[in-house]
Formats: sequence, structure tokens, C-alpha cells
Amino acid sequence: MTQPAQGYSRARRPASLELPAPRYHQVYVALRGWIADGTYPPGARLPAEPELCRAFDVSRITLRRAVGELVGQGLLIRRQGSGTFVSEASAARSLRPDLGELSRRVAGLGASTAIRDLRIDWVTADDATCAALELQPAARVQRSSRVRLRDGVRIGFVTVWLPEAIGHRLGRAELRRSTVLESLERAGFRAAAAEQTIGAELAGLELARELGVPAGTPLVRVERVVRGDDGRPFERVLALWRADAYECRMTLERGPRGIAAWATE
Repeated sequence: MTQPAQGYSRARRPASLELPAPRYHQVYVALRGWIADGTYPPGARLPAEPELCRAFDVSRITLRRAVGELVGQGLLIRRQGSGTFVSEASAARSLRPDLGELSRRVAGLGASTAIRDLRIDWVTADDATCAALELQPAARVQRSSRVRLRDGVRIGFVTVWLPEAIGHRLGRAELRRSTVLESLERAGFRAAAAEQTIGAELAGLELARELGVPAGTPLVRVERVVRGDDGRPFERVLALWRADAYECRMTLERGPRGIAAWATE
């Protein structure tokens, strides 16, 4: 059986952490992330209730409420006497970004949050960035990172990589004023397609300091690559959000074979 991300099943939510979101929602976000990133593929059986309750430090009532929402969305199936399984139908679903909705959500993010600790560096692209942006090895890129705050509370840490030629068109003042995607679109780079993955992880020591939370705090990991009209990628984004501060809304579309497919931010 596929196991949760390393360390997650054994981790307990730090007792000193007080999160405003309902506990069931935190469990829901983590489980949904594991389904989305393939930690639990279609047909896989989830760990037994006692194991999940220990992992998340929640009651059975809380766990069952989170699982119930995923069952209602068709992501999980309960089988009497056998356990809870990832729906086979999820294999036919694809997370396909709706670019109009993406632009609206990014604009909303910029309007509802503030930036702190903006850092801009010119670095040699690592292997993951070269692959995502289709760059030659050792290519130079602009790497910018910032903490996102809502109502004065640190809720996320976002890093963006841009090819060198594109990065030179965005200065510090521009990046402080709005989101990178909004700045890019003002500079003439129109988002025509995007690929996005959503997963879950725990805050390491450095990231915990950035967000002002205890190490081991559950985080939602969102990675996105944006492409222009010519099909070439021009932005790589890696965002790590506190699980209690992240919400992913999806619209359902009926595919050519009548199977509902997901479109997301």
C-alpha cells in the first residue's frame, strides 16, 4: 500500500499551534492533497481510522467529517468491512487550469494579502527549474521570494523563477506592487496555459521561521508552470501555504465522454 509523504503519518500537530480553521478542514486539505499528488492513487486504500486519527491528532468524528466531504465529492469510496478507497473514477479526472479563473484568483490574492520580506536574486537555475522552464543547463534566472500576509498573519511563502530575459523586465518596485503574474501580464506576457500540482508537506525549520509557526506544521504545496501563447513556459511558481489558510475551489466540466473533469485556479 502506498504510504503518506515521509514523516507525515507519524507527525502530530504541535500542541502550541492554535489554528483558526476547523480541524476537520485541515484533515480534508491534507487528504485531498495526497489524492491530488498521487500519494494515494486510484484504487488505493487509505490507512485505517485509528492510524489517521493518531497522525492528525483528531477524534474519529472529526476524521469522518473530513472523509465524508471527500466521499461526497466522489474522490473516496467507503466499502463496508473493507475500508476507504480512492475512487477509480479519479483516474479519468484531470486538473486543468481555467486561465480566466487563474487570473481572477491571482488578482484576488494580490488584493487580499500583503508582501513582506521580498528577496530578488539572480541565480543559476537548478535542475527542477531548468526542466519546468525548458532552459539549457546552467541558465541564469531571476528568483524572487516573499512572505504573504493576511490581516497581519503570515500565511504563505511564495517563490517564483523567471527566465533571465523576462526577469530583467520586472524590478523590485513592480514586484512589491502586485503579484508576479499580474506584473508579467502588464509587461505583455499573456498566460495561455498552466500546469499545476497540489500536495502536502510539513514545515521544515527554515520555512517554519519564515511563517512564524512551529516546525512540523501542515502546509499545502502548490507548484505551477505558466505558458504563453507560443507554448513556451515563462513562470515557475512554488507556494507553500498554511493548511488553515488555503482553499482550492474547483469547477466541474463535463468531458467528451460524459465524465466530469476538474478545472482549478
